[in-house]
Amino acid sequence: MKTLSIKQPWASLIAHGAKDIENRSWKTNFRGRIYIHASAKKAGELPYILSDTQGDFVYYNESDGLKSHSEIISAIIGEVDIIDCVINHESIWAEKTSSRAFADQKHYFDKPIYNWVLANAVLYDEPILNVKGKLSLWEFEK
Repeated sequence: MKTLSIKQPWASLIAHGAKDIENRSWKTNFRGRIYIHASAKKAGELPYILSDTQGDFVYYNESDGLKSHSEIISAIIGEVDIIDCVINHESIWAEKTSSRAFADQKHYFDKPIYNWVLANAVLYDEPILNVKGKLSLWEFEK
């Protein structure tokens, strides 16, 4: 099955169903179920990388065990569906593309940020440990 490596704690937020967007510098046409791989490198500690709005959302809607799950690295921790790929989604998790990116139809002044829209997340009770990640969407065979 296709797999996407994501830095922690973003991977855990997605697997818990809290984060409904994955931001990437590249577009995907893939739609369907993928594995969520928690990469070996972390993005930072949860309280320090969230916006105020995201922090409030996590605080008021936190699933049990989110903090402990965000410590798991180099493992497949769950699954999610990619249902769309857009620019400037309204989700609190969506990074926005500057309007300068669209100033000229032939040239981007700023690179677009693609918001992969996610749904139907499942967090595994037992992650698949010691899995080395890769760039882009990649195939993992159990």
